[in-house]
Amino acid sequence: MCMRFFIVLILFTATSFYVHSQTEPVEVVRSEDKVVIGGTVYYIHIVKPGQTWYSISRVYNVPQKDILLENPHAYIGLQPGQALKIPVMPEVEDEDLLPDIPSGDYILHTVEQGQTLFFLSQTYNVDQDEIIQLNPGVQEGLQTGQVVKIPSRKIHVPREGFPAEDDSYIHHKVERGETLYSLSRKYEVPVRAIRKANDKLIWGLKYGEYIRIPRDVEEDVEEIEIPDLPVDEIVKEPWPSDLHDEETIIDAECIQFDYRDFDRPFKVALLLPLFIDRNYPVELPDTIDKDQAALLYPDNVLSVNELYHGTIPFLEFYEGALLAVDSLVRTGLSVNLSVYDTERNPQKVRDIIWQPEFRNNDLVIGPVYPENMRIVADWAKHYRVNIVSPLTSRSEFLSGNPYLFQVTPSASVELEQASIFITNFPSSNFVLLHKGDLFERDMVESFKNNIFRHFSYGSEFDNLVFKEVIYRDATTKIEQSLVSGEKNIVIIPSSDQAFVSDVLMRLNILSRSYDITIFGLNDWQRFPNIEVEYLHNMELHFASPFFIDYDDPNVRKFLGRFREKYNTEPSHYGFQGYDIMFYFLQAMKNFGPDFRDCLPVMRTELLHSDYLFRKSDYRNGLENNGISIVKYGKDMNIKRLGLNARTP
Repeated sequence: MCMRFFIVLILFTATSFYVHSQTEPVEVVRSEDKVVIGGTVYYIHIVKPGQTWYSISRVYNVPQKDILLENPHAYIGLQPGQALKIPVMPEVEDEDLLPDIPSGDYILHTVEQGQTLFFLSQTYNVDQDEIIQLNPGVQEGLQTGQVVKIPSRKIHVPREGFPAEDDSYIHHKVERGETLYSLSRKYEVPVRAIRKANDKLIWGLKYGEYIRIPRDVEEDVEEIEIPDLPVDEIVKEPWPSDLHDEETIIDAECIQFDYRDFDRPFKVALLLPLFIDRNYPVELPDTIDKDQAALLYPDNVLSVNELYHGTIPFLEFYEGALLAVDSLVRTGLSVNLSVYDTERNPQKVRDIIWQPEFRNNDLVIGPVYPENMRIVADWAKHYRVNIVSPLTSRSEFLSGNPYLFQVTPSASVELEQASIFITNFPSSNFVLLHKGDLFERDMVESFKNNIFRHFSYGSEFDNLVFKEVIYRDATTKIEQSLVSGEKNIVIIPSSDQAFVSDVLMRLNILSRSYDITIFGLNDWQRFPNIEVEYLHNMELHFASPFFIDYDDPNVRKFLGRFREKYNTEPSHYGFQGYDIMFYFLQAMKNFGPDFRDCLPVMRTELLHSDYLFRKSDYRNGLENNGISIVKYGKDMNIKRLGLNARTP
């Protein structure tokens, strides 16, 4: 219904332009009322009956599109008495005096308090005369909020990688799916020799980076020295996380594991804030374990609609996890699952983990809240117990703890994978659009640096056209950064709902005249004020670790089982509970309790995730790098382009 309304609305608007352009418009008189907003001068025009966009634009000598951009509230049509904000266009007597600089060859800077012409010259590394040529009158002084055009330069950053000429090494760019083993066969060089030539490979290969391949290798390659340690000080560290490198894990004990010879159930602890005490209207006997009370006394539990709001998402997580346990038990797996209600209480968490029997667990999943995760992560490191951080994207717990697995990737991992994907559009016009917000500065700089770094690997880098526009209000002319007849990739790394909504509305109007593709953030899916039609019209792309394909037979099967058992629909928490429990139980079934050594070759089909665990240092825990690119298509479908996608 919404889509039909959107189409009809466009047709009606287009028809209105056509009909009125063929008839005699009602007379329009240019207003004498002017206001200054954000350093820009506007006419305030009051619409009269019969006036049209065409007739108004002719009188003020302003394109209809520019008036629309300044007055988005009037997009659905003009109304008598409506006030329009119309930018005052400079009157130029001699067009030959205008600076001959094509559209898109400058960036827009909004002047802040205290900034001068000299400051802009030094900041952007351009002559003051060049700024004056584009902005006549600025030599007399700048005003706060004034938008100034700055001549753009081709952006050059140092290439990352190695020198082009090198007689000792071949410089190879890592492609998707390549491993040390495959490279050793391709170049006929031992894996050990490649490792020796690249210190960073102790952490495994990474798509997009350059590595050295030795040209001439001596047959006797020196082994890496391992210091002698007393027997009681030797700690088996996880293997490097090269994803398919058979040689990396060939000596790992987990390769020899056979579950048929394992003589006990796997012990798993699930720590969740279920808030059981807040969901029981009748006090239970002291002899009843409240963690299991819901199973023993179902009639004593409040209905789903009455459950404490903090319980519901984690109850769904638990229900999804139980379905995963059930699936693997049917294949012959034996599991002892203990569920603990942590609430949001650090002391309760301490009481749980310091029970003597808790040390016997092979795997701990949870807790959820960061303050509780800190406590359990330290405990797991001390006792060398595998622990899964299921929901938080905060990666500080990984440092120095090789037993920790972080399922939800950090923002830096998402930005890294998004920047890799963006480099698949080398001939495009790139526009980085942000509001210059201090709070988002780090994310913007990180995104920009990642994009430059990955572009620097390719041959198209010298021809890269990249513009940065600081957008603070409607006076910023986004259109001047766009190029007609080319694909415009507009990158908006912002989580500010109001800002994103406003920018997308204006870009959607411009998409009538320009080929625009948007790269944004996963957070946008939760913004209720964004028009979904805009996202499809401009083919929004974003990196995401999670995506549910409801056409997937496995997803449909899970939905059927969940509905049948729990008589409700699962949210993403139910899918997460299933995926996490299924993946790690499957890992233990395949490789035993010390499964972390063998995760580089772990392949398990999940429902809404792709787990690809890597580490930044051999001393740290493993973070999921399984990022997909999600695309909103013009056909109104939403598709996952695949794990670490490389093509649009």
